[in-house]
Amino acid sequence: MSQLSTHCIHCELQPAALPSSLCVRCKSFSGIRRLYLRRRGWTQRWETHLLKLTRRAQQQLPLFPH
Repeated sequence: MSQLSTHCIHCELQPAALPSSLCVRCKSFSGIRRLYLRRRGWTQRWETHLLKLTRRAQQQLPLFPH
């Protein structure tokens, strides 16, 4: 990821603990941990792409501008 976030990828409030990118609180919940497990075949490029789409959705921008 070219722009690493210092905040938890789940709650986006607490500082993230690397390498999981989850804060201590969110990491303590097994369901949340499972949600953010790296899926087989996912590359760093794919994860960066998903993060970009997430940010665009949060800003209510079109996900795929032409």
